[in-house]
Amino acid sequence: MPDIGRVNRLTVSRQSQAGFYLDGGSLGEIFLSRKNAPENCQIGDVIDGFIHHHSDGSLIASNKTPLAQLGDVAMLKIAQINDTGAFLDWGLDKELLLPYAEHMGEITAGKKALVKIYLDKSYRIVASMKLDEFIEDTAPHLERGQRFEVIVAGKTELGFKAVIDNEYWGLLYDSDLVRPLRKGETLTAYVKKVRDDGRVDLSIQPINIGGNDISAKIIAQLEANDGFIAMGDKSPPEAIYSVFGVSKKIFKQAIGRLYKQKRISIEGQGIRLLKP
Repeated sequence: MPDIGRVNRLTVSRQSQAGFYLDGGSLGEIFLSRKNAPENCQIGDVIDGFIHHHSDGSLIASNKTPLAQLGDVAMLKIAQINDTGAFLDWGLDKELLLPYAEHMGEITAGKKALVKIYLDKSYRIVASMKLDEFIEDTAPHLERGQRFEVIVAGKTELGFKAVIDNEYWGLLYDSDLVRPLRKGETLTAYVKKVRDDGRVDLSIQPINIGGNDISAKIIAQLEANDGFIAMGDKSPPEAIYSVFGVSKKIFKQAIGRLYKQKRISIEGQGIRLLKP
């Protein structure tokens, strides 16, 4: 059965002067206006159609893909506010309702809100700013090293909360970051650790499950530069990240291990490769 609030593959079953009708299976026929249909649309064509509700409650489709779909967490612009609530621009002609009951804090037209898109009790597609009611605190089934696209939700004392896969909370620690993050920012993160209580720690650095590849990168960089690089524990985090793609903390840990292994010496201007 096609999913309301998502893009579906749908077949054009008939047409009228106003537009086309798509076969929605158990949902029945779904109207597609000529304005929202692909060019040269014909009966029998299979098209990608986003299913949502018309203002009268009937199901309609659009050939446009919205900025976010049902189940997604997204940062969307507040287009207008009236007695019903706020309305969000999600890339369709019909704006997305953010009911007053789902607001958190003060909202302003023209600003953006971080929301979860869901079906309410009346099966309307609406948005909520109350993410904690939809996002799980724990994800014990996740594994160290797994890669996800996450969206930053806000600052905490330890770092930044982020939503994993639109479903779970994770934490990015300040000590692992090379720059501050912005609410609503989407970035790639990796599962650093699943704690005993099931809560998830994240890292923006790839997690090497088999061993420490940062040390190998440092050695390779030294070998490519005649055994010396002008970079050490006092180097700016941005410079370290631009060369090695890791935070300053991880870089310092790596050179500390290499020093203890007597593979490098640490000098005032950088680090030097020691001969075997």
